[in-house]
Amino acid sequence: MPAPREVAAAAWSEQLPHLLWRAQQSVQRLLNERLEGIGVSINQLGLAGRLDENGALSAADLARAHHITPQSVTTAMLALERVGWIVRRPHPVHKRVVLLELTELGSAGVAEGRRVVKDVDGMISRTIGPEAAEVFAENLRMLSAIIDGPDVPAGRMWPEPPH
Repeated sequence: MPAPREVAAAAWSEQLPHLLWRAQQSVQRLLNERLEGIGVSINQLGLAGRLDENGALSAADLARAHHITPQSVTTAMLALERVGWIVRRPHPVHKRVVLLELTELGSAGVAEGRRVVKDVDGMISRTIGPEAAEVFAENLRMLSAIIDGPDVPAGRMWPEPPH
């Protein structure tokens, strides 16, 4: 007769990794639904927002800053290029490097997207309370740093030419 299995201390659905995954899926779905009107996903908005903050960057620069693959960046950038949010241009010195740059339409889209994200951020803060939201955000930053290392500031691997 087989030995009885030990009962886990907590059900799978009550363990922190599952709860984090579930919450992330819910928030991502909500953001994507609210961003439908401007024609981008939250992933695309995040990358476009980085270009808005830092200026033209390569796909490799964006991939490093977001802890994703360059292929994922390329896929998102193709979608952003189709909706007119970005243009590609060669690096002024390193001609093989392609820089991605926001258009005026892209800058306006990022501004609208930030309003959507701010609304969802406010909904989360109201739901769990502002103090709990601050602690939660700090804990999420700490967890990400422990797993992936500290955030790498977005920067250009390829410096601009001297003026």
